[in-house]
Amino acid sequence: MKKLLTTLVIFLLVVDFSYSQNSWTYVSALPSPSPAGNSLAVVNANILWVAASATGGAARCYRSVNGGVSWQLRTGGLPAQDLYGISALDSLFAVVGTVAGSIYKTTNGGLNWTLVMTGGNFCNGLKMFNSSYGVFIGDPASSGQPYQLRVTNNGGNNWYLVPTAPIAGSEFGVINAWDWTDTNHFWMGSANTIPNSTNAKIYRTSTGFYGTWSSATVPGTGGSQGMYYQAVAFVNNTNGIIGSSGANLKKTTDGGVTWSDCAVPPGLGLSYAVMNASGLKDGSNTIRISVDSGGVAKIYRTTNLGTSWINEPLPIQASANTVSHLQFVNQNLGFGLLGSQTVPLGGLIKYGPTSGINPVNGEVPESFSLGQNYPNPFNPTTNINFSIVKSGFVKLVVYDALGKVVETLLSESMMPGKYTVTYDASKLNSGIYFYKLTSNGMSDTKKMMLVK
Repeated sequence: MKKLLTTLVIFLLVVDFSYSQNSWTYVSALPSPSPAGNSLAVVNANILWVAASATGGAARCYRSVNGGVSWQLRTGGLPAQDLYGISALDSLFAVVGTVAGSIYKTTNGGLNWTLVMTGGNFCNGLKMFNSSYGVFIGDPASSGQPYQLRVTNNGGNNWYLVPTAPIAGSEFGVINAWDWTDTNHFWMGSANTIPNSTNAKIYRTSTGFYGTWSSATVPGTGGSQGMYYQAVAFVNNTNGIIGSSGANLKKTTDGGVTWSDCAVPPGLGLSYAVMNASGLKDGSNTIRISVDSGGVAKIYRTTNLGTSWINEPLPIQASANTVSHLQFVNQNLGFGLLGSQTVPLGGLIKYGPTSGINPVNGEVPESFSLGQNYPNPFNPTTNINFSIVKSGFVKLVVYDALGKVVETLLSESMMPGKYTVTYDASKLNSGIYFYKLTSNGMSDTKKMMLVK
């Protein structure tokens, strides 16, 4: 992802700025009626897919090709059911699951979906590893029945039951509560449905979906609806963390055979629910968890298997919501899906480089303004000056001549001040572009020319 060099200029006073530092920023809400986001598929920095609840009695599946800045409803042929579990290879190919356990496939960006599997149960997860091979996790039909684990080897056209799938007790799977490091190593959480139960199982295999599945019964704190291990994240084949609905955080160093307590993240106390988790497989040992703490969403990061945690502040749109699903591309780029059944306001937050702008000397401009970029024409970098007079959420977006978003330069809360953004357009073609500044109900647009 391109880093933006951003400098704060307050008249002719001393400049104070820092290079891009990573943080969470709010990107957008899902289009009205903003249904709860259930599952997220991140292809890259630009292409994202969301499976959402059927708010308003209609299917809700969305695609974005500009990093979530705008969304397209793509539901041709989908039933009016809640959608759970989604996986995509690009902007055209995706598979999505339903509350009834069916799977639908699209090869034209969601304009048309084809039913490719029925007879399953509630979809907890889908993953296409390539254009041929993919896996599906569905609930067991009932206690004493196997989990609905299925595999495709022909691009999602057919999904075959796994004969070695584990047999469920009084339990079911949990949406997005699974992880993998490759096509051999998988782990999945479960929900013990016995009220006030004190344990739940974590399933694992190191020999692939068709291989041998084992389980560990992990202690925890249950409630009236049971005991849910609903967050699972691994960084390699041995080290991982799980989290529960009852304020339990456990770690393993032997691939899930045994589990022990993690430290409690700062500020959580004894009552919280771990909603989801994400682990990077890049050697950094980074695991993040999203938490519901008394109705307030939080995200914590650890690089030492939960011995210590770092709180990553969230924008207000997220902290007042639920971060239901986390997905990361790398250390510097990740996304969080917002919305739940209790807070059904779907949206997207993004983790990545931000401007790192800080106010200097407290001097406030007299008016909102957007300056003409300089130089203009330019190749490939140019500077954009702007001023904001009140604290608030600021967006600076570049559009092409057809009005399509090509780059979001800023999307964050900022203090009053005069700013300069240096924009690198090396990835764009020559032509006319527009940039628009929006803040506190005011906006302005300017034209610029890129000549290569």
